[in-house]
Amino acid sequence: MFPLRSKLFAFVVAALATVAFVGIAEAGWVTIKNDTNKAVVVQEVTDVNGKKVRGKPTKLLAGESFREFQNTAGTKTYEVVDAANTATSLWSGPLNCKADTQSFSVTSTKGTVTVTPIPEPPKKP
Repeated sequence: MFPLRSKLFAFVVAALATVAFVGIAEAGWVTIKNDTNKAVVVQEVTDVNGKKVRGKPTKLLAGESFREFQNTAGTKTYEVVDAANTATSLWSGPLNCKADTQSFSVTSTKGTVTVTPIPEPPKKP
C-alpha cells in the first residue's frame, strides 16, 4: 500500500545511520621524512603470537619521505635500519599515530638516530 513511502523511510534511516557513525571510522595518513644525510629503510613491526612480523620495507634517500594510510588510530611500532647494512638497526620504537594526519622526522644527532613528531601547522578557522 505504501511502497514508495517505505522505500523513502528506509533510505532516510540508512542515510542518518551513516552520518551518525562517520566519526567512528576516522583514520589518517602517517608521513615519515628522512632528515638524515644517508639512506635508511623504514618498516612497521607488529607482534603476532610473540613473533616480530615486519611490514613492507621502504627505502628513503636523504630528504625523501613516504606516506602510509593508517585505518585505525593507535600506537604503531616502526624500525629504522641502515640501507647499506640492513642488519644494523638504527632506531626502533613506538609512534603514537593519531586519528588525523601525522608527520614524523628521522634525524641524526651525534651519531644517534631518533624519530620525532613534526608539529602540525595551526589550522585556519
